Amino acid sequence: MCRKKTFSAALALLFFYLLLALFAPWAAPYDPTEINGNPCRAPDSEHLLGTNDFGQDIFSRLLWGSRATLLFGFLGTFISTGLGTGLGVLTGYLGGRTDRFISGCMDVLMSIPQLPLLLVLSIYLKPGLYLICIFMGLLGSLQQARIIRAKALSVSTENFVYAAKALGLSDFHIMGRYILPSVFPLTLVKFLFGAQHYMLLGVGLSFLGIGDPKLVDWGQMLHQAYSAGGFALGMWNWIFPPCFAMIGLSLSLSLLGYSLEPWLSPQLRHEGKSFSPLF
Repeated sequence: MCRKKTFSAALALLFFYLLLALFAPWAAPYDPTEINGNPCRAPDSEHLLGTNDFGQDIFSRLLWGSRATLLFGFLGTFISTGLGTGLGVLTGYLGGRTDRFISGCMDVLMSIPQLPLLLVLSIYLKPGLYLICIFMGLLGSLQQARIIRAKALSVSTENFVYAAKALGLSDFHIMGRYILPSVFPLTLVKFLFGAQHYMLLGVGLSFLGIGDPKLVDWGQMLHQAYSAGGFALGMWNWIFPPCFAMIGLSLSLSLLGYSLEPWLSPQLRHEGKSFSPLF
């Protein structure tokens, strides 16, 4: 019951963030790049969170920043989960030379530190939002593939897979009909934690000043606050809102993953008679 309540609360919080991102153009009182007040203005009825050093409304930038931050998380993990699940199912089911070749290539690529490589690519290629998400997704798909491969190897030894082979079903039919549904719970949980990871990674790149300077996201807001002396001036109305927003979004994704653990691990199902994330 506790996990069901946690799932409902986390899903409602995530849905709230999605609504903010979707309706940001209408909910924000000002254009995020428009200069509409005196620089470093304190919060008042006209500017709920005050203004930054350029005179831009912080509240409007906070709402608009949710769009890029969510894109960092979900677009990156869509690429990572899709590619990683496909490779993991393929190598785990086929085995043999195919598994050894693809797994060997993944081992070599995984030996390259991902964060330094991502930093170098971001500095020299000057990519935009979508290219950064593609980089993060491609680099993260390797670890995803290794985890899904282990699960697919285990499922491939089950009796129903041998029965499907005996009936003459094609490999692609078996992978799509039997292997993929078996690894889906693991894929879903990895998707949630991956979204959290890529969101924080994208915000971190923006905070370091490596991302697109024209992009409005929470990391860029903190970078601007740090560069303009917002920390030294004690402008907590500029610093705390994006921090609390990131904490709330990260917490919602973590709690969703936690609440789905019994669905993934049968050993945890004793906590409830029949846990279902949908009810």
